[in-house]
Amino acid sequence: MALIVDATGDPNAADDRPADVDGNADPDRRRIDVTDLRADGIEEFVAESVDTDRVSLEHRGHRTYLVLEE
Repeated sequence: MALIVDATGDPNAADDRPADVDGNADPDRRRIDVTDLRADGIEEFVAESVDTDRVSLEHRGHRTYLVLEE
């Protein structure tokens, strides 16, 4: 699973570029591309793979990202 760094911009834009394309990183938020995970697998992934339970999902174009709040 690739770690995608947060970027600013319109979250409703139909943009399939990775979130780190413009280089604007926010050290308190990270994104992980979970587009290829089944919905019921995301909760298991969070429990096994991340250090926080403060997460949300974000859609950018045709991609879905798990946003981690530190």
